[in-house]
Amino acid sequence: MKCLPSAKLPQAQGNVLHDWHAEVLAIRAFNRFVLEECRQLALGGPDMSSPFLRRRTAEEMRVSSAPSAGDDDGGTGNGWWHAQPFAWRDDVALHMYCSEAPCGDASMELTMAAQADASPWDIPLPRSSSPPFPIPSSPTSSTETELEPEQTLPGRAYFSLLGAVRRKPARGDAPPTLSKSCSDKLALRQCVSLLSGQASLLVSPENAYVRCLVLPEAAYSAGACRRAFSATTLDEKENGDGDGEGENGVGVREAKATAGEGRMRPLYARKWGGGYAFRPFEVRTTGLEFAFSRREVARRSERTAASNLAVAWTAAPTPLPIPISPLPTSQTSRGPAPAPTLLTPMPPASTSHSHPRAEPKSTLTSDPASTNYLSTKNPPTSPIRALRGLEEATLGGTLQGRKQFDARGASFATRRRMWGLAAEVADLLVVANNTGVAGRAEAGGGVAGMVGEGTEAVAGVVEIQRTLVGTRTYGELKECGLLAARRRVKDEVRAEALKGWVRNLGDEGFGL
Repeated sequence: MKCLPSAKLPQAQGNVLHDWHAEVLAIRAFNRFVLEECRQLALGGPDMSSPFLRRRTAEEMRVSSAPSAGDDDGGTGNGWWHAQPFAWRDDVALHMYCSEAPCGDASMELTMAAQADASPWDIPLPRSSSPPFPIPSSPTSSTETELEPEQTLPGRAYFSLLGAVRRKPARGDAPPTLSKSCSDKLALRQCVSLLSGQASLLVSPENAYVRCLVLPEAAYSAGACRRAFSATTLDEKENGDGDGEGENGVGVREAKATAGEGRMRPLYARKWGGGYAFRPFEVRTTGLEFAFSRREVARRSERTAASNLAVAWTAAPTPLPIPISPLPTSQTSRGPAPAPTLLTPMPPASTSHSHPRAEPKSTLTSDPASTNYLSTKNPPTSPIRALRGLEEATLGGTLQGRKQFDARGASFATRRRMWGLAAEVADLLVVANNTGVAGRAEAGGGVAGMVGEGTEAVAGVVEIQRTLVGTRTYGELKECGLLAARRRVKDEVRAEALKGWVRNLGDEGFGL
């Protein structure tokens, strides 16, 4: 079992991963890397560049945040917010490799083929009049039973239900959860991008979509992937639209009968505000096998067992051009801030963010020198980390060797750690606006120079900082006005394409 039972969510307090399936953990590690890149750019100043992120111009932020005709902006009157200071570079494509077919709808045919008896199961009828998942049109059996409300998301069972939103774990004897399958989560990512809520406050989602999903040939079902992820059945350019009388039309009709229509079809060519759109990825295959895949391990050994460990890794962030001093806060009762100076020694590797205690703890306070934003009593004091990636092993959603729910065992990809890092980046950007970029004391080298000229760009960063630092709970952060466009996308996807999606609530009451 590699997800947290629903009954334990309130105990997590943002310190435990909810789902540590490989695909989910890879996406969370990607978001951690993105936030680390944002931090390096915030520290490095306007001359700092990244191979992965770029700074957005003030013009981009003004145009993208303007209201669209007939677009409901959730009552803000200013259009859907899209004023992030950074963006994923246009010339960098994102590809994702999975050594196994994602659990859920994209692997149902493979699951059926692995059964000793692949005949369809009797499908229980939900008690509600509107079933939350697609019900096949075949006649019902007299042996059907009613589903309890918490059972309406099937795991691996009832594999004749194709196109359904499924929950984890697949095993029926495991504690119940509301974590959705990797197929469902990847399908949603085609609409909301790879960025988490915290990362999407700092980085525009516009280019942060997976372009290609790569699967091993032995773990690929064309019909299943088409049904789970696409808005069509076959490539219309090669096979026609299915309406003609020729061979192409017949081929498309046969494909529809065999694989079913892509469940994302209601969202075909859909575009939302805030940089969001339905951007389906291409699914490709490779003949290369991961050295530790099930098939490779089974080939080398007669007896195998699945590991209960999960390992996450990130690449090293882009190095800073020069070592820089800690950023001072704006002037307070402690007197004028000291001028930035260069540091001679590089900090030891222990300053890496791989341990929770290495992260600065922020305490909210009013800044008497400024009424524009909230500051922190203890700002970042060790801005330079060892230039290495993060690597960790987790067991039960907690660092291996730590007790579950112990804050010291929090993974670098947990909700609390990611929120804390995003808030730190926002603090760095706002502090730079008041004191000048670290290492540059000259006037005018603040946020305007770092994220684009103009008061709108500066105001946008201040609003991000207010949201990330001033929000009391994680639940309030998810419901903030700056994420209204993201929530709208998720609501429409769940209502139109991924029907039956039940939110996995219970770990939203903690704060920084």
